[in-house]
Amino acid sequence: MKLDKLILYPALLCLILSWAGYSAFGQNQRKMEKFKTAKIAHVRFESEVPDMAEIQDKFSVLEENAIGVVNWPDRNGSYSPKASFKIMYSDTDLYIRYQVEETEIRSIYGQDSASKPWTDDCMELFIAPVNETAVYYNIEMNCTGHGIVGYGVGKPDRGHFGEDRMKRIRRYSSLGNEAFGDRISSKPVCWNMIIVIPLDLICQGRSVDSLKGQIVRGNVFKCGDQMQNSHYLTWNPVGTPRPDYHRPEFFGYFEFE
Repeated sequence: MKLDKLILYPALLCLILSWAGYSAFGQNQRKMEKFKTAKIAHVRFESEVPDMAEIQDKFSVLEENAIGVVNWPDRNGSYSPKASFKIMYSDTDLYIRYQVEETEIRSIYGQDSASKPWTDDCMELFIAPVNETAVYYNIEMNCTGHGIVGYGVGKPDRGHFGEDRMKRIRRYSSLGNEAFGDRISSKPVCWNMIIVIPLDLICQGRSVDSLKGQIVRGNVFKCGDQMQNSHYLTWNPVGTPRPDYHRPEFFGYFEFE
């Protein structure tokens, strides 16, 4: 074999391997780029248990994230509520604030026990806070702050928080905390809700320091399965033929600052 061929083959092999590595890197980059990222700001409060004024003050400077993807237009019809969220965390708690503008609101459930919040006017945070496991949490609350928290690696056989843990989750809704049934308005109604989740409930024994600088997966949803105008909105797109929020492969990213 000629010397120039001996030199050519290794060079060609290196070129192929380099291209394969670059291609794989590009695919991973493109895969990540198609999902949105929300930054979770780290905040500190003067008081151990901050009041609403302190919490709202911290939220006022944070970026709004739209929950406006319509994955299943045949299920939404012409109903188009506006929804968004802001998110932050302290050394002890995770805070999420929902802002909604719509013409129909519904709150049938006035307590957590036996509630089905997704059938009401509902906001949902799905988050997998520990990268080393496949466990994710679904925190689902109706517009008056009543609902469920589930956990597990998929939709079947999920565990749920009992009353003792649910009581530790603080909820503040501009609509109050009493169920009122269905309300229809000719003009859009604006409402907001803040959910405060103790980090020790979802971090599986890990300290808050383990979250700093981490990027974890999750998604945020608005729905109302049994509302007059049933609808399904998402922050990150979900590529399924029917509404299905329990799909971690379509989760976006939460970046803990």
